Amino acid sequence: MPTTRPFADYLPEPPGHLLETHALVGKPLATALLRELARREAAVALRRRCDPGSHGFGRIVECGDEAIAIDIDDARAPGHDGGHGCGLDDVGAMPPPATDGEDYVAVAYLDGVKVQFDACLRDTGSDAGRRRLRGSPPLAVYRLQRRDAYRVATDPGQGRCVLRRGPGDELALEIVDLSARGLRLAWQGTTRPVVGSLWEHSRIEFAGRPPIPCTLVASRMDEVDDAILVACEFGPLPPEVERAVQVLVNDLQLAPRRGH
Repeated sequence: MPTTRPFADYLPEPPGHLLETHALVGKPLATALLRELARREAAVALRRRCDPGSHGFGRIVECGDEAIAIDIDDARAPGHDGGHGCGLDDVGAMPPPATDGEDYVAVAYLDGVKVQFDACLRDTGSDAGRRRLRGSPPLAVYRLQRRDAYRVATDPGQGRCVLRRGPGDELALEIVDLSARGLRLAWQGTTRPVVGSLWEHSRIEFAGRPPIPCTLVASRMDEVDDAILVACEFGPLPPEVERAVQVLVNDLQLAPRRGH
């Protein structure tokens, strides 16, 4: 589980900050994120909700539709983490886990993106100096992206996103910029959305292209020259839709070069 990140990076986000720094991700993308952490043997910091001052470091060894399992160090003292480079001396080691299940918060990193989730886990025994905690899959996984800039700016009127707010109630908004993770919209109307607003069954529309269906979560509001810009992240997308978004982003990036 190699990592050179400072230990402070593995501190969980306070509950009140999760929607602001956002990236609430549900199934199946949540399961895919956790399985990728397991495949890479990424370091996972684990804390009891009732005792956040103590910790354990381990890795996800199983992630499925019915259960998740995490192995943690059983006997190593703080500051002797096998070369993980996390600087554990200033934080107490996590006591042995309970056998009947407790609430934990976990933090890991995937390609520089912070992943945080809650899980109810129980002790299922130890093997080769590690304890295994097992429980039901997390109800929610938070993917926290620190940068808010999106990669590709769109020309005025080039693309729009149609938000479906209810049966027969749609709002078409101009797309300001777009990335594989989300987009930013020029808001219209007097009623502003709030951070955490969810728009399912929405779609991205560009001339000459099939509409791309998507789910959006409002993550940030900005005021620029009297305009309201709403930054959104995509909710879980099927693989074919993820590919369509990436193709669109790539084409938008290459369009200026083709123009020359």
